[in-house]
Amino acid sequence: MAYQNQDQVYLDLQSGRLDAALQDEVQANLGFLKTPRGAGFAFAGAEIPTGAAAIGLRKEDADLKAKIDKTIADMIKDGTYKKIESNYFDFDVYGG
Repeated sequence: MAYQNQDQVYLDLQSGRLDAALQDEVQANLGFLKTPRGAGFAFAGAEIPTGAAAIGLRKEDADLKAKIDKTIADMIKDGTYKKIESNYFDFDVYGG
């Protein structure tokens, strides 16, 4: 069944029409599990690998991709990523 938005999925979970739903962990936590309507539901875990988050780039932007990759790696290495992450999330977003 196709849903027009995630709120419709949440309604079907709450009503029992769905037993489970696949969704990004961050959105599931913030949009449902940590809200009153998510009471009684839990995240089952990363059973299906998703490839993590992505940034869309043109294939010919290899130099830009390398710069982004290096910046993220540097942020992880020097602790900047964790510092920023802890301001917004109470779980490990990166997973690395």
